[in-house]
Amino acid sequence: MSFDVVLDGLLTVEDHIKDIPLDVPYKAEQESLEKAKELFLKWLDIYRIYTNGYRQEIISRTDRYAIRMLSSFTSDLESQIRDVFEARIPGEAYLLIYDFFKPYRESPQYFVLSEYKEFKQTTIADLLTDKLKEMTVPRPSRGSANIDITIRDIKNRNIPVIRYDRAQFDNVLSWPLLLHEAFHCLYNLVGLNALAKDYPGIEWLKEALIDIYVVNYFGPAYALSLATYLQKYPHEKTISHLSFISRIFIALQYLERAQREKNLPPPVGQHVTDVFEYLKNVWDQHKEADPREVQEQVAKIYDGTEGKVKKLMSGATDPFAEFLSKTEKKRLEAFKKGGFEFAENQTLSISDVMEYFQAGIPAAADPRIIFNAFTSRKSQNMIHDPKTRIFIVESLKKWHLKNAWSEAKARSSQ
Repeated sequence: MSFDVVLDGLLTVEDHIKDIPLDVPYKAEQESLEKAKELFLKWLDIYRIYTNGYRQEIISRTDRYAIRMLSSFTSDLESQIRDVFEARIPGEAYLLIYDFFKPYRESPQYFVLSEYKEFKQTTIADLLTDKLKEMTVPRPSRGSANIDITIRDIKNRNIPVIRYDRAQFDNVLSWPLLLHEAFHCLYNLVGLNALAKDYPGIEWLKEALIDIYVVNYFGPAYALSLATYLQKYPHEKTISHLSFISRIFIALQYLERAQREKNLPPPVGQHVTDVFEYLKNVWDQHKEADPREVQEQVAKIYDGTEGKVKKLMSGATDPFAEFLSKTEKKRLEAFKKGGFEFAENQTLSISDVMEYFQAGIPAAADPRIIFNAFTSRKSQNMIHDPKTRIFIVESLKKWHLKNAWSEAKARSSQ
């Protein structure tokens, strides 16, 4: 074996990256994938520097081991590249996250979605750093400075990698879970980290605060997403992560309070009740696995932070209840004015979206409206219906095109 084997492998991966066609329909997705290409090519440069450096070192006794290690790293990188550029989740999932980031001026401009064994957020630089930590041979003296320079360059141009469970790529009602992972990029930006100071010593606090934020932003659809995913990881937890049953308990806190909201337009109040009863039934089946101490901590954290979270949220976007109330007000005003040239001129409600669904026509509505239209008791039986997935995907596409057309029209009139 020689280091030429590794260099040949790196060249093959490099050719693969350069030859990847980016024939995607959305500009945000295409630009993000282009940036990812550049960073993966720089990652390859680091492995190439290692390989050439080792080849010039006098370490013949460990050559074979170093060659096997670098070959393994190259294969692993090839796999990660496929997970990004051959991701099976439709490009419309990018639209959901892009819309989530849009109100925050300092949110990431680029990000990529990647297949994985679970929902998780990381970055290209973090993936590289984690891999380099596995190096079990000394860094070669030749090219060492160039390795540091390239790593810094990747970190300076870093982009988030939002991973989704590969088994859930076609379960469109699990997609709101992507927003939890995306919010890791906003955690400090919106000031949610400041709330953590009031609850020292709770390792999973960050995850709980993000769930509180996202469920208040996205509403019952996020709570339902948690429930649909619970069946896969019912009681799995780590020091830094709550179990899914504990996360269901967080969503129940939101739904319990939402039922008391007086400004929820119909039929949203009934939807909230439907999802609460559904989640309560799920939680009752698993609650024995949720320690009483954790339940008490979750309830205390929710009580102490809900108002503050909504206040932080209002700086960029409305909490779900307020958003729905304003949407319904705009809709009623639009109906009073009348004179629509086409249906999408009006602001669509949750009821409108369901009427469109029953008619088999995609609805150009806000993602929060689209997803929450499928939270009624009847809709919960349609979670795995391919028609639901097709309708939501096509509706996101139509909504995006409607916005793009409106923005282009506004620019041309200036």
